[in-house]
Amino acid sequence: MMNNKDFHVLALVKGDHQFVYIFDEMGWDELVETLCEQAEDSNLDFTWFDAALLSHRAKTQIEAANEEQNDENSSLTGDDDQESEIKSPITSRLPR
Repeated sequence: MMNNKDFHVLALVKGDHQFVYIFDEMGWDELVETLCEQAEDSNLDFTWFDAALLSHRAKTQIEAANEEQNDENSSLTGDDDQESEIKSPITSRLPR
C-alpha cells in the first residue's frame, strides 16, 4: 500500500525550456496525465520519449521512497511484506 507522504521533484531542461514537476505519490495519475498532454502538444519541445523518461524517473523515486519507508517500518515492526501499487508508466499510452 502506498502511504509515503514525501514530495518528489523532476526536472528536464531542453534548450531554452525548463520542465519542472513537483508531485507526491497520490498525484501519480495527474502527473502521468500532464506528461501525456505535454507530449501531445505540438507547441512544446516535449516528446513522448521525454514523457516516458520522466514517468519512469517518477516511478523510481516513489518506489525508492517507499522502500526506505518500508525498511524503517520493518525495523520497527519486523514486517516487510508491503508492496508498491504504482501503475505502469506512460509506455502503455504511447501512440502506435
